[in-house]
Amino acid sequence: MRAVHARRTLAAGWLALATTGCAAWRVESVSPQELLKDPEVHAVRITRADKSKVELYYPSIKGDSILGHPTETAIARVVMPLSQVQTIATRHKSFGKTVLVVLAVGGGVAAYGLLQSLNQGY
Repeated sequence: MRAVHARRTLAAGWLALATTGCAAWRVESVSPQELLKDPEVHAVRITRADKSKVELYYPSIKGDSILGHPTETAIARVVMPLSQVQTIATRHKSFGKTVLVVLAVGGGVAAYGLLQSLNQGY
C-alpha cells in the first residue's frame, strides 16, 4: 500500500516539474531592440552598469526606453532608459536543473519508503 502511495507521489511530482521546469537566465548577445522584436520573449533580466539587476515582464521598446512590468501580475509599468542596459538576459527552461530536482525528489521518496519498510517489523 505504501509503495503505491510513494509511486503516486513521485508521479505527481514528476508531472508538476515536467510541466513547469526549472528556469535559468541566459545572457543574449543581440541588442535589446533586436531581442524584443521577438514576440516569444515574455521576461528579461537587465543588468545595469552598477551591477544591479531588474526583471521586466512583457517588455517592449518605446523610443529610447524599455517598458515592462516588475512582476508577471503587476499593473504598474517600469520604464528604463536603454542607456542603462549593460546586459540583457532571457528566461529559459533548464533541463539539467529540472532533472536534478526530480532526482532529489525521487531520492527523498525512495528514502522515505525504505525507512517506512524498515519500521514495519516493529
